[in-house]
Amino acid sequence: MKYIIDGHYDILMDVAARRKKGERQVIRRRYYPAFQKGGVTGIVASIFVDSQYLPYGALSVAMEQISALHCEIEETPDLLMLCTSADDFLRAAETGKIGFLLSFEGAEPVSSCLLLHGFYAAGVRGLGLAWSRRNAAADGCDFSGSLKKGGLTEFGRELVKEAEDLHMILDLSHLSDEGVEDVLSITSCPVIASHSNSRAVAGSNRNLTDCQMREIASRGGTVGLNGCSLLTAGPGVSPDQNGLTAHLDHMTEIMGEDHVAFGFDFCDSFFADDLSSCY
Repeated sequence: MKYIIDGHYDILMDVAARRKKGERQVIRRRYYPAFQKGGVTGIVASIFVDSQYLPYGALSVAMEQISALHCEIEETPDLLMLCTSADDFLRAAETGKIGFLLSFEGAEPVSSCLLLHGFYAAGVRGLGLAWSRRNAAADGCDFSGSLKKGGLTEFGRELVKEAEDLHMILDLSHLSDEGVEDVLSITSCPVIASHSNSRAVAGSNRNLTDCQMREIASRGGTVGLNGCSLLTAGPGVSPDQNGLTAHLDHMTEIMGEDHVAFGFDFCDSFFADDLSSCY
């Protein structure tokens, strides 16, 4: 059976914004035709809170995005379904639907371990601890490497263990190097980096070192190939398809093909004026 899953897509920001303006069946109308053309059978839909809504709006923004997906699925049950397991993704492909799995891109909305259970009940199965900024759980990376960074906080460590107990997916993309090291030191479960490239190919701190990739692969995890130009090309190099292929080749060499995934981070269509929230 053929299935194609994009491991990171910021689709819910756009869907929630459009639904608040009165639009309905947004995914069917605006996204499904491209998914169908590309043979996509699954999407990991990120829950991301833009910095303008922090700190007080994090919970409400996250719940709006989760609610938007649930509403979209209720309106289009013939084409869309919620996925909370790997088997669900297989069922989506078998039935000709697009499966959506919910995952945090930054733990800002999760102010307690108890609250994580509520999100789990709503269908969230992935936990990315940080975007490229500091929060109560962890420090995110910066792109240049010029800023002093920390790892997980005590709350962050508790959150990792709680997520592990819930069998949620731990996502290392956007974490600082110190944070990646902390996660790997306190859990032995498989982890992923949903949308990160190779630092050996392009030197951004948003990309992973060979050592980090080998450790992820050794645990049975995956790293998603990111199509954003900032992460595919080094300084002074124009991004193109060859650059993305270079990442793919290197990541496959380091981890093996079973541990390289897609996490394309396609967001140009709804961040046309400001791409700062991508990557």
